[in-house]
Amino acid sequence: MTEPSPAQCNDIISIEGNTLLLKVGEYQLSIKIEGPEVKPGGRLQLEAGQTLFDLVLDAARTFVDTFGREQFTAADLYHIARERRPELDIRRNSWNSHVMSSAPNHPSYRHYTSHRNYFRYLGRGKYSLEPGLIPES
Repeated sequence: MTEPSPAQCNDIISIEGNTLLLKVGEYQLSIKIEGPEVKPGGRLQLEAGQTLFDLVLDAARTFVDTFGREQFTAADLYHIARERRPELDIRRNSWNSHVMSSAPNHPSYRHYTSHRNYFRYLGRGKYSLEPGLIPES
């Protein structure tokens, strides 16, 4: 068995900022290093004075105005809110909780500390806007 002969290393490997540079003889390879896209964590960032309840009501008014139907589900409103504000990271469970706590006749309404009187719960996941909150066409 033969021993490997030592190789001379005139090649260069360097890192400059976020670029890896590899030079081998007359050849050169440059690789840009990028980390994963970082989403801001933590709380939902809304405008000053705006709450998730405001987004829920806005989505409900938009749904009624756009589709002309007075009955909707929490999922209908969630999809409208995501279309209108795609930059927001709205968690589905938080959204559903805010919709339920906006309907005083919903069986789970009493479990929430923040309440609104925006909707009537119609049963089987269906809601309607309170008459005074329906947008005028």
